[in-house]
Amino acid sequence: MGSLAGQVIVITGASSGFGELIAQRCVAAGGRVVLAARTATKLERLAATLGGPAHALPVACDVSRADDVARLAVATLQHFGRADVLVNNAGFGVFDRLAEASLDDLRAMMDVNVYGALACTQAFLPHMRARRSGMIVMMASMAGLIAAPNMGGYTATKHALVGLGRTLMLELEGSGVRCALICPGVADTGFQHRAGATKYPRISRLSACTAAQVADATVRAIVRRTHGEIVVPWYGRLLALISYPLPGATRAVMRLIQ
Repeated sequence: MGSLAGQVIVITGASSGFGELIAQRCVAAGGRVVLAARTATKLERLAATLGGPAHALPVACDVSRADDVARLAVATLQHFGRADVLVNNAGFGVFDRLAEASLDDLRAMMDVNVYGALACTQAFLPHMRARRSGMIVMMASMAGLIAAPNMGGYTATKHALVGLGRTLMLELEGSGVRCALICPGVADTGFQHRAGATKYPRISRLSACTAAQVADATVRAIVRRTHGEIVVPWYGRLLALISYPLPGATRAVMRLIQ
């Protein structure tokens, strides 16, 4: 997969799912990681398995809170002296039909999935720009490339994240800082169960992939310093590509998961 020796990778949402797997792979590749999530005990346990403070720094952080994000940036620079990569992975979903969705849930998803990612990016980007080196990774979703039923609020947040990532790619040209946008399909992380997807079991048909595939693709992008978009699995991009010229065909496919 390649080496990340000497690099410091900050990962939000690191206590489980994609974040935990990405952290494990980054350390295995020689990198050092900052583990950020709301649950300190989970982070501390994970950090211990990754080699302790020399390799993994746990920082309790709610990305929807500005003071927590500022503290994360300070803790990273104080402990490791640098931040080479930021993986904006923190996020959650609540699946419901739009007519029945709670506005409080929608606002909370926007706060974490969108504004949290933007706040973290703004906290670390000045350091990267000053060094003319670094990378921002946006963990979006196939749901950010197409519309899907029964998950409209979550889909809206991921469409916003895709927009932020694509804009960053343009704004960072020539700065030495790269931006990768990762768009996974439905993966086996437990996220779907927590989001309430059991009410809509056919959602799992939406370009299913494994969490390991997503983590491997993300770390490969970091090693290669990819500046662009990656869809996992690869054939998920085909569905995204036909969604613009053939919206009717895309809706027909989406009806299969209702």
